[in-house]
Amino acid sequence: MKRITAISLVTLIAITMQANVPADGFSEVADKVVPAVVGITVTKEIATDAGFGLGPGIDKENIPEQLREFFKYWNFDMPAPAPREVPGSASGVIYDPEGYILTNNHVVEGASSIKIELADGTEYSGDDVEVVGTDPETDLAVLKINAKTSFPYVKLYNSDKVKVGDWAIAIGNPYRLEHTVTVGVISAKGRKNVGIYGGPSYQNFLQTDAAINPGNSGGPLCNVDGDVIGINTAIRTNGLANSGIGFAIPSNIVKKVARQLVENGKVSRGYIGIYLQETTPDLLKALNSDKPGVLVTKVTPDTPADKAGIKSGDLITSFNSEDISSVDQLRWLAATTSPNTRVPITILRDGKSKKLTLKLAERPSPKELSSNTGHILEPEPQTSKTIGVKVKDITDKQKKTYDVDHGVLVEAVSPGSLADKAGILPGDIIIKVNKTPIKNVSDIKRLKGSLEKSEVVLFQINRRGHTHFLTIRP
Repeated sequence: MKRITAISLVTLIAITMQANVPADGFSEVADKVVPAVVGITVTKEIATDAGFGLGPGIDKENIPEQLREFFKYWNFDMPAPAPREVPGSASGVIYDPEGYILTNNHVVEGASSIKIELADGTEYSGDDVEVVGTDPETDLAVLKINAKTSFPYVKLYNSDKVKVGDWAIAIGNPYRLEHTVTVGVISAKGRKNVGIYGGPSYQNFLQTDAAINPGNSGGPLCNVDGDVIGINTAIRTNGLANSGIGFAIPSNIVKKVARQLVENGKVSRGYIGIYLQETTPDLLKALNSDKPGVLVTKVTPDTPADKAGIKSGDLITSFNSEDISSVDQLRWLAATTSPNTRVPITILRDGKSKKLTLKLAERPSPKELSSNTGHILEPEPQTSKTIGVKVKDITDKQKKTYDVDHGVLVEAVSPGSLADKAGILPGDIIIKVNKTPIKNVSDIKRLKGSLEKSEVVLFQINRRGHTHFLTIRP
């Protein structure tokens, strides 16, 4: 019993000493931040079933027979789904004394009305609340209270200085419980590819176990000095409630986005015009590279990359003098560089390092960037047992569909074979093997001997119009 007490005391002392936490806990942080935290109530219009239990968007063909006969007998038209205004609540934080507020894009997106409530109970709505700008790709929005007064506000911290294990204090309005304070730590930094339905395309989250629940969205995540280190955005949970895994947008990203929204009403991002693929140790070995990088799989015509001379198969090892190790890193560096900026990059091509200069363009909208894929039409098959694939020559129609002038079509992949383990799929078009162009099945057969002797074999394939690089170890 005494041992447990001693351990608890040591733990308590360690916790109390961490990051200079005041003796009275986090009350000083709450006193500093709470006045700048606002409640945001929005009204959004959604389609309803007009009270007949039909569900939104249903038509006469999908109506139960008895109900259809009822309306037909009385000569009524079927009611269309009626729009209904539904309220929602979230949080925000004032970061400028003139009344500029940070929150999430998903909080205000599609809102027909917005009401802001300050900590002292003062409310603003209608023309007094302005949506300065929104950025769905980072899930940020800036609002402004149009009033001739000075507002309490908090400062945005340098989130690059935040460390895993630092204290994290979340303040917001979960479940309409105003100015709730929860405490935890920074669980991780740089979280990407977080599975958030409708979430932002640019992700570099701070992860925290400070309790975040519905209604915390848009509120601040703070350090022990009461400075904002992030904007709370999402939780990972099997239900609706907090499960100890919350995500916040780092304040350094927030600062860059907010500045552009205030100055321009939108965010302009740099654009290169390339499709990228992560590399593996085997890929780097096949490319004779002793440096990390990301692989260019496709270059969009008449883009900065095309004009700078970047080609499919190039390995980008640096961007603006910063070493590149992941696709997300390069995407973010390009996105946060202003359009029309000239940027030096280093590529590796055919084992040789080469320096190029990019003049970035403005990134098109996500909708403009989307592309369509075609379908594969199969000709008569020919076979090759090399590496466990069944291949056949491609037709002129397939060449046109995929914008290739040579290659062989993978008709089947043997389960458990080298090709199967490497990720080659039926329908892939093999364009090159070890940088040698493949024009027909005969080319694959001629390479069989050399492939079996290679330590690593590099395959360049076209998959539904997009280039991929895969490696096999015979």
